[in-house]
Amino acid sequence: MRPWGWTCAGLLVLLLPSCKNDLDRVAAIEVPANAPDRVTTNAEYFYSDSGRVTNRINAGTISEYTSEDDPHTELSNGVELAFFDTAGHLSSKLTARRGQILTKQQRMEVEEQVVFTNAKGEKLETEQLTWAQDSNRVYTDRPVKVTRANDIIYGQGLDASQDFSRYTIRHITGSLFLDRSDTLAPTKDRK
Repeated sequence: MRPWGWTCAGLLVLLLPSCKNDLDRVAAIEVPANAPDRVTTNAEYFYSDSGRVTNRINAGTISEYTSEDDPHTELSNGVELAFFDTAGHLSSKLTARRGQILTKQQRMEVEEQVVFTNAKGEKLETEQLTWAQDSNRVYTDRPVKVTRANDIIYGQGLDASQDFSRYTIRHITGSLFLDRSDTLAPTKDRK
């Protein structure tokens, strides 16, 4: 054998033992008990009922925890929840900086810079909002600001349908624009 042949053979023998996986080292990596079971980044999840898409969630990060005691999903780095009507059209959209889905309670809570808009262009702004999936309603006890075509309404708390087409603002303040055709507008006959 030539001298370079012995050198190559010697290197090959030396390198072979370093090519194995050290299973003990891999097993030694510990995952904290409170770590999520699955993490998805730049995620888009669709929810359907009888084959029809009802909701879409987009989030920068979705962390799922599947423990039997407390199954929940944490949404962070921006959250968008879209609601679709029976025809598949977007009926309302909710955005926030973060939130969580509480599986057992059938509830989603979002917070920080929450904005909820409906098909009519009305916009709700608040810092915390809860969507009760079992009753298809959203609510908050926090201060709210609702912007409509000519009105800005402030209040402390709100209850609404999940498409934000109907809502009740609690402890309302603000100015309302009343058109002459509005039933609440004063007429010449009324004083």
